[in-house]
Amino acid sequence: MSFIDALSPFFRYLMLAIALFVTVRLIIALFCKKVTDPVRGKLINNITQEAIPLYDRETSLGRNKKCDVVLSFDTISRLHAVIAYRSKGFVIFDTFSKSGIAVNNQKIDGKSYLKNGDVINMGGLEFTLEESKYKYIKDKSGAFGKPSYGVILILLAVFNIVSLLLNIRPDGEYNVQVVLTYIIFIAMQWLYYVFASFVLKIYNFELEMIGFMLTSIGLAIIGSMYPGAVLKQFLAVVLGLVGYCVLLIILRFVSTVKVIRYILAAGAIGILAVTLVIAEPTNGALSWLTIGGFSIQPSEFVKIAFIFVGAATLEKLQSIRHLTMYIIFAAICVGELFLMYDFGTALIFFFAFIVIAFMRSGDTRTIMLICMVAALGAALILVFRPYVANRFATYLHVWEYMDEGGYQQTRTLIYSVSGGLFGLGLGNGELRNIFAAAEDLVFGVVCEEFGIIMGFLIPIVYICVVIFAVINAPKAKSAFYSIAGIAASSMMLFQGMLSIFGITDILPLTGVTLPFVSKGGSSIISCFCLLAFIKAIDTRTYASFKPQIQLKKGATK
Repeated sequence: MSFIDALSPFFRYLMLAIALFVTVRLIIALFCKKVTDPVRGKLINNITQEAIPLYDRETSLGRNKKCDVVLSFDTISRLHAVIAYRSKGFVIFDTFSKSGIAVNNQKIDGKSYLKNGDVINMGGLEFTLEESKYKYIKDKSGAFGKPSYGVILILLAVFNIVSLLLNIRPDGEYNVQVVLTYIIFIAMQWLYYVFASFVLKIYNFELEMIGFMLTSIGLAIIGSMYPGAVLKQFLAVVLGLVGYCVLLIILRFVSTVKVIRYILAAGAIGILAVTLVIAEPTNGALSWLTIGGFSIQPSEFVKIAFIFVGAATLEKLQSIRHLTMYIIFAAICVGELFLMYDFGTALIFFFAFIVIAFMRSGDTRTIMLICMVAALGAALILVFRPYVANRFATYLHVWEYMDEGGYQQTRTLIYSVSGGLFGLGLGNGELRNIFAAAEDLVFGVVCEEFGIIMGFLIPIVYICVVIFAVINAPKAKSAFYSIAGIAASSMMLFQGMLSIFGITDILPLTGVTLPFVSKGGSSIISCFCLLAFIKAIDTRTYASFKPQIQLKKGATK
């Protein structure tokens, strides 16, 4: 018995302890942040002299009780206007109100930039804009709210070093490659921390480090099963992190969003169409393209465009024309995915569409109508393409077909609980011998080798990220950030549910990956890019790029 083999029981508990501590500590930090919501100015009611504060985000005004400022007058529409702060100052949007909006007695058409002292008339109510002097506000998170990122990175390094030791094989063909990959992976996390701090001016890293933790779990499993694939997975992580940084820079300027959304929409439809035409069937679906020896799944990258385009249309608040355009765009994307027999990804896209549409309209009746039409369309597909139903024939009957169509699910159910709470140890499981264990069945591998505790930790992370996005949405600097952040986190959670519940026969098996954990370069790249949308919703992310302000004492009532 080697020295590493003798220590493997200790390593098993050490890896679980590190994963638990790091994840729980970062989640606590997400919800313990205390950042002052800065005030950019105020609207003074010219009759009552009441002051309405305008924050460093979009402020909605209307008769609806869900508005930030409720104006209970018959002349005011349910959502009458939105006042936002942009790089050029305040801008007011007419959200298709009945009585319109006038600035300095001039009726506006759609939107108008404002300056200090402007008089705004809405439905007979008259306000004067008074901009405030600003001062910088620091993040006031307590010591327990803000973790020591250096300590977290050290723990992540220990986790990866232990994974490396367990993945080294006597006379292993890929030992040198695996060692170098892990060393560079650890260094990359530190380099990103330094780069983001000094170049991107980001000082909160909870979301990124949660991504690093989940990626480390996936890399450990991939390294133990496919040592030759570790380098490819790592390169995908690097590309994903680059995409994450690029998106953060783009999302910093909301005006840029309007310029590139049409390009992204056309590109998304085009790349899916090309895939549909030239892709070779893989596991029954036309989802993969082979370019230069690398297999890519274009639909993973289209996820980014799908959310980007959907959230960007909110810039034209409640515009029927732009809403219709997005519905057409979504229908084309989902339709192409159905024609590619990529039903899991089609469901993920449809779910994201429902989230975005609901956040825009808040109309449950419209959403129900869309769902009914989609259900009717799915039923028609099953009628005219009955072979599609064969892919779901074993759903809820996997034990009756345990050596046929239910082979993967039954083995997952058996092996995932055999590891108990603390697992059998990395590399000691049996599920790894089943087809697609590192891709579709990776949740079962985590449960068997790392323990059920670790298995439960992963979906808890997805749920907490969604809750974080929902809590921060009202304070986001732009409605674009709110919609994109909630849509991205919801998409990630829904994909995780499809993966976990699919292999346990709670939902039909669709073959989607487990975010950040499953083997697959396209998947890991898209996960980090989706994380950028969630990051942008955090008010701390772009706090250093625009001066934050607050009113002097006694400035508001």
